[in-house]
Amino acid sequence: MTRGKVLILHTGGTLGMRPRHPDRALAPDEFGRAVLENVPELERIAEIETRMLYNLDSSDLAPEHWTGLARAVFDARDSCDGIVITHGTDAMVYTASALSYVLRDLPFPVILTGSQRPLVDVHSDGRANLVGAVDLALRPIPEVSIYFNGRLLRGNRAIKRSTFAFGAFDSPNFPDLAEVGTDVRLMEDPLRPSGDFRLVGGFDPRVATVWLHPGDDGAALRGLVGSDTIAVLIAAFGYGNVPAADRRVAEGIRGLIAAGKVVAIGSQSSNAHVDLTRYAGGRLAEELGAVGTGDMTLQAATVKLMYLAASLSSAEEITHALTVPIAGEITVSGSGGDGRARR
Repeated sequence: MTRGKVLILHTGGTLGMRPRHPDRALAPDEFGRAVLENVPELERIAEIETRMLYNLDSSDLAPEHWTGLARAVFDARDSCDGIVITHGTDAMVYTASALSYVLRDLPFPVILTGSQRPLVDVHSDGRANLVGAVDLALRPIPEVSIYFNGRLLRGNRAIKRSTFAFGAFDSPNFPDLAEVGTDVRLMEDPLRPSGDFRLVGGFDPRVATVWLHPGDDGAALRGLVGSDTIAVLIAAFGYGNVPAADRRVAEGIRGLIAAGKVVAIGSQSSNAHVDLTRYAGGRLAEELGAVGTGDMTLQAATVKLMYLAASLSSAEEITHALTVPIAGEITVSGSGGDGRARR
């Protein structure tokens, strides 16, 4: 039987680092060699091609890198059966969310993975992560996902939960797409293409995130009124509550709305579904013109605001579009659980 072909695109991160030298990365030719020498079983699974696209700590990856990575995936559409992206863990969920928005109707899996220890370290978790990711890249899971420690997660539903554990990621509001153990279990029906594979849109980084705290005086919000920020995501309490008795935060929201900016309300709780109608603090924010982010992660909501800001011209359009699913990043009423509205 003919093996499938998997393209491994390297962007940087711990997996491609030298052991005992966390700030020194392998050179491009060293990386490709290290993959095949340290994980020779990959070639028993698929025909492997490696390419170093970037060699950056994930903290340094910006929207322009997301766009370049999306283009590399699109350009490889006729030359491989699946793509694995090796990436630093710290900002992996931002990249996964971004790719899920611009890569529409994917015909094959795009799986981000990495490691907590360098691939060339004797104790690296990178070997198992690469084997699992390459295996799953040949299966019928045509969406952007993250594979780590035996779990395949929808990329725009994942959060990083640990800097220590090999199981670095979790998906608090959506079931796993697959689980790898003694066998491979496909756990959730993935997204399916409904048209031709295409690239859609880009990113405008003029989005700010403000984390509320008890006694917050709203100064951070007021300071953004005169800025060129297009949208502000507020990490509020619980179901999306802002202080109701003390109106300083509310006045900050009022000022942002009056200045023509989008105000979105997320939750500091990772396992939450924002409902601005539930309590007085949420209702106050909604009455002022803010929009809740549902069960999106803060990271997925931040990147979605960047994505919408790049293509829509008014705050009203962005506010409405934020709650409309693009790639299963949000669960909507009447959906089948994957975030896609049922008609």
